[in-house]
Amino acid sequence: MTVTTPDDLKAARHRLGWSLRQMARALRLAGTPDKAATRVREMESGNRPISGPVAVAVEAFLSGWRPAGWSADDE
Repeated sequence: MTVTTPDDLKAARHRLGWSLRQMARALRLAGTPDKAATRVREMESGNRPISGPVAVAVEAFLSGWRPAGWSADDE
């Protein structure tokens, strides 16, 4: 799956079974957990562009890659 649109990003997050906060944490977005989750929500709604690095990272997540030390359970 290629992540190029807001719908692609949202579909990828749902396919991964992650919350907005989990996706934000996996992407290592800066700020508080709530602020980072808001940025993911903004990308999914088309109110914020999806950067190339975010798209590549999400595509890697879909392929099974995870950041070092990352766990979906650490919420």
